[in-house]
Amino acid sequence: MPKQTLGTPTRYGLLAAACLVLVFQASATRLLRIDEQSIPIPGLHRLPFELDQWKASSEQTMAATTEAYLKPDEYIMRDYGKAADGSNINLFVAYFKSLQSKYGPHSPSICLPASGWLVSSSKIVEITVPGRSEAIPVNQYTMEKSGERLLVLYWYQNDRDTWAQEVHAKIRLLPDLLRYHRSDVSLVRLISPLRGMTPEKELADCYRFTQDLFPLLAERFGSVH
Repeated sequence: MPKQTLGTPTRYGLLAAACLVLVFQASATRLLRIDEQSIPIPGLHRLPFELDQWKASSEQTMAATTEAYLKPDEYIMRDYGKAADGSNINLFVAYFKSLQSKYGPHSPSICLPASGWLVSSSKIVEITVPGRSEAIPVNQYTMEKSGERLLVLYWYQNDRDTWAQEVHAKIRLLPDLLRYHRSDVSLVRLISPLRGMTPEKELADCYRFTQDLFPLLAERFGSVH
């Protein structure tokens, strides 16, 4: 179910509190100079090329300038298709070992509009996935440009947590550094072209794809120790 929108006073109060936490953490992190564990990358390219009815049809690489700007320690970008009805989902996962020395993942809600895509709807939904007693929060966007429409789902994930809001990673930076000596995080993004007037079919496809994908990502991130 979508999360309810907070009232204006509550929203501003939470924003102010989050800003104070971020300022404190930024100062504390610089003073503490915490050395993170030397951890391996999760091996995203070992994710299977077939997920239930979905089969990878191609794998892409980012433009050199984009990769230099984002600086992921590992990433994967694949097109998965379903032969039964011609459905297509583009999967992008970018893994960052540390948030101490760089910004980390960039939100698709900023990157896609910067490329000319207009947001027509957005909300946070919860998707039930295997291996978890609670549903995971996921950003759900519909976007359009020059007559084309997209469904975009994305979330952030590591072996300790899963969340929708980008600021959450920053808020957890210092606690994770103090407790685990690590601040690794991944952005997981799905994009599906919208072919009809309503997105029900693409939503069902992306939800099912998320349910198939999530345990595999949890396994990969859980192996990063």
